[in-house]
Order: sequence, then structure tokens, then C-alpha cells
Amino acid sequence: MTRRVRGLDRAVALLLGVVLLVVGVAAVLWWTGTLARLWPGAPTALEPTRAADVTGASWFGAAATASGVVLGALALWWLLAHLGTPRVRELPLAGSDASGRLVLDVAPLAAQVAEQARRVPGVLGARAVVDHEGGRHVLVSTLRVDPEADLDALSRDVADLVARTRDVTGLDDLAARTRLAVQRRTRGPRVR
Repeated sequence: MTRRVRGLDRAVALLLGVVLLVVGVAAVLWWTGTLARLWPGAPTALEPTRAADVTGASWFGAAATASGVVLGALALWWLLAHLGTPRVRELPLAGSDASGRLVLDVAPLAAQVAEQARRVPGVLGARAVVDHEGGRHVLVSTLRVDPEADLDALSRDVADLVARTRDVTGLDDLAARTRLAVQRRTRGPRVR
């Protein structure tokens, strides 16, 4: 699942949440009679015969079919978008030509970056992967850091690590994103 799909998921969830909240508040206001005081045109009771009028109309079958096809296509796209992963397994290296293809296996590269990051002062743990985002390859590192770590020195060390990774691999266009997760302070030993 890409960042764009995650962003779309959040936007749709927010929109549906707002719609459900408005409908729920309107239902409570209608049930208590407050809606009729705020909006004089509000119906006082539900009329099931109106639903029969709508479903019996000549256009309803075509509209329901078209809506079903559109919703089905959106559901299929949504499911397929969630199947994909942005993870990259191999990166092409300079020197690839018609005689052969040179590729870099990304898993050992990411493991080595994480191992080097763990050696940076203030870093307690590290993970790294390479994702494909927006047409670019991005080295995504998650560092668990000590709460008292010097963030300026840490950022310089991480920038140096990323620069060394680009130099060693020859991937000058490799972008990088680093997430810092500050370790919570432990409260001391628990007494039983």
C-alpha cells in the first residue's frame, strides 16, 4: 500500500465519519422533535410509500445498475491498491546494458544501513527498508532514540550515513526519509 493510498484511506474515513456524525445527530434531533423546531419543513414521520414510488420509477433500474457497477469498480480498485506494497526488492545499478543487468539486492543494503544506524550515539534500535514512492526510490529508516540524545548530532550522523550509502551504491538519486521514535523513559523497577 502506497502513501497515496493511505492518505486516500484517511480522507475517505474522515469524510464517512463526518457524514455518519451528521446523520446520527440529525436522527437524534428528529427523534426528540428538536429538528422540527429548527427546520419547519422536516417530516414528522417516515413514509414507506415514498420509497415504493422511487423504486417503481422507470429510471430506478438503470440508476441502480450504474451505481452498482461504479461502486463495484471502486471496491475492486481499492482492494487491488491495498494488495500492492511499495517495497523494492532490487535496484538497477549503473553499468547495466544489453550484455547484462547489474542489480543490487535491497534487503542486505537495508540491513546494513540499520546496523550502521544502531552504532550512532543515542540510537537504541533501527530498521530500514527501500520503498518506491512517487516514482522515486526512498530509503526509509525508523530509529528508536534515547530521550536524552543530541538531535543535532544525530541528524548530522544520519545524513552522513545516507550520503555514504549513496556513495557506496552509486545511487545518487536515492531519496531518504528518517523517522525518529523517542524511547519512553522507564519508571524504575516494579514492586510486586
